[in-house]
Amino acid sequence: MRIIKILIGSVIGVFILFLTYIYISNAYVLPWEKNEAIQATLEMGGLNELPSGIKNLQIDKRGSIFTRQFIIEFEYEDSNKINDWIKQSKRLKNNVPKIKDKTKTYEIYPGENDAYGGKVEIKDKKVRIDMSWS
Repeated sequence: MRIIKILIGSVIGVFILFLTYIYISNAYVLPWEKNEAIQATLEMGGLNELPSGIKNLQIDKRGSIFTRQFIIEFEYEDSNKINDWIKQSKRLKNNVPKIKDKTKTYEIYPGENDAYGGKVEIKDKKVRIDMSWS
């Protein structure tokens, strides 16, 4: 009987470790993590809060237990809002972008709060923020 209890406890422990691994390494941002992922990305990049009116918001996360990368993509109807957001963002307002094929790339290295950093790409009305922490 004691051996059965030990085996059941071991199986449950392995199952919990497996679920924890799946949760940490999952690339999908769960609904209750959405605001936290956006806030962490903005803080890592020294970026201003996203203004209202964004469309097609997509959030992706990558990494492991020791690293984390967030990729946020969205669109604005009004390109003036993008320019205002750049001017209000601490790490973008004095940053000179690299321009290639109509895409402006703002590199942010190192990031804020000991983050590795990343980049912000803007093409027409689309914005892609890619920030990493290690």
